[in-house]
Amino acid sequence: MKFEYSEMESDKKLRVVFGLKRASVLPGEALIYPSFDNWNDFGFKIKCTCSVFNTLTDSTFTFGTYIGFLSLDSNQVNSKTHKEMNEESRNLSKRFSIDPEGFNSYIDSRQFFTMLPSMADYRMVVEALGSEQLKVVLQAINDMVLHKDSSDKWVDAATKSEVFQLGFIRHSEGFFAFNNADSLLAGVQDEIFGGISQELDLNFSLDGFKNQHTIPLKYDHQSIIPKRINVLIGKNGLGKSQALKSFCRAALQYKDPSISLVDRYSKGRPMINRLLAIATPGETQNTFPGERVATQKLYYRRLSLTRNGRAKRSRSINELIIQLVRSDEVIGSKSRWQLFIEALSNTIPIDKVVVQKTSGSYLQLIKLNKLGGEQESLEHWGSIDTGAEPKLKIGDDSHSLSSGQLTFLKFALLCCLYIENGSFVLLDEPETHMHPNMIADFVGLLDQLLEDTGSQALIATHSAYFVREISREQVHVLLKNASDEISIVSPRLRTFGADIESISQFIFDEDVDNRLAEKLFSKVKSLSFEEVKSKLEGELSMSAMLQLQDKMLSE
Repeated sequence: MKFEYSEMESDKKLRVVFGLKRASVLPGEALIYPSFDNWNDFGFKIKCTCSVFNTLTDSTFTFGTYIGFLSLDSNQVNSKTHKEMNEESRNLSKRFSIDPEGFNSYIDSRQFFTMLPSMADYRMVVEALGSEQLKVVLQAINDMVLHKDSSDKWVDAATKSEVFQLGFIRHSEGFFAFNNADSLLAGVQDEIFGGISQELDLNFSLDGFKNQHTIPLKYDHQSIIPKRINVLIGKNGLGKSQALKSFCRAALQYKDPSISLVDRYSKGRPMINRLLAIATPGETQNTFPGERVATQKLYYRRLSLTRNGRAKRSRSINELIIQLVRSDEVIGSKSRWQLFIEALSNTIPIDKVVVQKTSGSYLQLIKLNKLGGEQESLEHWGSIDTGAEPKLKIGDDSHSLSSGQLTFLKFALLCCLYIENGSFVLLDEPETHMHPNMIADFVGLLDQLLEDTGSQALIATHSAYFVREISREQVHVLLKNASDEISIVSPRLRTFGADIESISQFIFDEDVDNRLAEKLFSKVKSLSFEEVKSKLEGELSMSAMLQLQDKMLSE
């Protein structure tokens, strides 16, 4: 998306000034100053701050951004080598962090460029400044998202520079923002979702097995049948959790030649903004690698569905609720709190859920963001008992939520706290503590969150009830043959809406019914099949009866 001025807008241009931090800026001025921290990417000091006069509030507005500098030859005659120009760019970056005022001569020659670090940052500035004013600001500071489709030489030079490749888009959030944040510039209500890679190939090898594996993961955000979830299913010990672990490690760019995660179209770096790995207590650490916040290039959180007091470092459910209700972040046109309430409303009687105060009284969950003014809200939030769990209030009585309901609530909390446009959610056996009848509701809750945020999920499960909610091209069955090789196949049957017995028959092998037939045959082999049928047809499933019939006829 390229922003161009009309003659009527020429008076809206801002004057960019490099300098030191000050309390306020003048109307018509954009002050850029370095961030004085230890952050650097391969020698590039890219963090800086921009202050502008916000005409909507008549006050100074400040936001963080990245800044890079081009060699003089980048925009002119290439008398220097590519290596020499990048070295000069690196030196300019270091000098700017020491003497920003000495760079004011670079402003008119388009030798600097900027970009905000993430989608959330672009969302924040468009909310604060408004679309029209923001575009004027971004035009003045040579923002890469605004100019990325321009044919100007400086844009091409900036895109190819090391400071851009190794600094601006080194991390997933910057990479995703560069490719998708232009949809935000007209306003958050026009944000486009679905920028995440929708066809991925996961390549990995399983411990103890000979063959290499590829799982083709295909998603479709426009399909009538929801295709935002892929499922891995099979017997114990066949590598479902290992597959999730491989996905996680590959997405985090671990140095492991046995794994890879590739966008099928670009044949390269997947377009994933954030990675959330969620599992039940114990399985989280066994399946997913730990967070390495200082070095990881992809925003990654490893989260557990533990209840209160089950893990030393785990925050209680009520603490997470307070954190979420106090968040002022939005995704698209919805706040994180709104995403949480809307998703949960389809699975739990949300109007009856309450949180307990230290005094013993209760606050209604859906009204926690509507408690009056700022001071009154802070007082109410501060009075919530963080050691208690949410309850259902029916009449004058309060009742504990079931394990399944608490799983729903905790899962929705964690997702809504950390999910972003273009997130990938990994789930290892989420059916734990969940009645089979609740799985359809859980899939509905998950799919709603994925739809609202343009995100996708990969689930490892033992439950055929998950498979019933997913189209067969999204289902991957792990099977072992007689040679101890694992194959990963799609079901022959149409899984979406299929009966559980048919799904289980394919996934967990015919040998289940074979074993049952063998057991029964030893007791009825002296009878005819018609006699057996008259005695047992009211108790055996159709598939078990057919297996028994085959066994009797073959003897």
